[in-house]
Amino acid sequence: ERHAPMIEAGLWYRPSYFPRPGEATWREACDREVNMVRGAVGVCDVSTLGKIDIQGADAARFLDFVYTNTFSTLPVGRARYGLMLREDGLVMDDGTTTRLGDAHFLMTTTTAAAGLVMRHLDFVQQAFCATWDVHTISVTEAFAQFAIAGPKARALLNSVLDAPVDLPFMGCCDVGVQGVQGRLFRISFSGEEGYEIAVPARFGEALFRDLVARAETMGGGPYGMEALNVLRIEKGFITHAEIHGRT
Repeated sequence: ERHAPMIEAGLWYRPSYFPRPGEATWREACDREVNMVRGAVGVCDVSTLGKIDIQGADAARFLDFVYTNTFSTLPVGRARYGLMLREDGLVMDDGTTTRLGDAHFLMTTTTAAAGLVMRHLDFVQQAFCATWDVHTISVTEAFAQFAIAGPKARALLNSVLDAPVDLPFMGCCDVGVQGVQGRLFRISFSGEEGYEIAVPARFGEALFRDLVARAETMGGGPYGMEALNVLRIEKGFITHAEIHGRT
């Protein structure tokens, strides 16, 4: 509907940018979307990120084993960024993992590596941790998830929540979204105040349309992969050549 060119990302198509009338090149649209996030608020569909539910008495120990950093010290209701390496020491994937309970975690992966990471976790569990109490399942397609970023992100978010929230950075909590149970993460990959809100997949399209419509009344709107990558790079996060497995 918005004439966004789509690009392949793993098994998915994702919008590259959302052109507006009068914009002759992708760069004009990208620059506008970046400035929109920096100055107001942007909404990005991140439903394609891999989501892996990890449970069991040894779940924290298992995460310590597969990540380069420590997750067993993570408090319930908090998220932490993690880096995962292959056996040759090159980067396999990066993402955040949230502790939902003492023995319950939710891992996110990059879109392209979702299947690869799931296979890696299966292999590690069977080859090295066969006696551990840990269970993994992909829930990627069960949840729609949207990033909301910018100085007006909290105002936009609170306009759709049943009750306003004041979540600490890298925090997570359950929320009501117009009567639907959802999950809110305070995570930023752009530098501004940022959130990611997840709802059951069947509510995804309706929530995305609502968020974008509200954002546009605040001087914001949707942004695509080109702007997302500019924001990531300006923030200093790894992207592209640093995670394609050859560097």
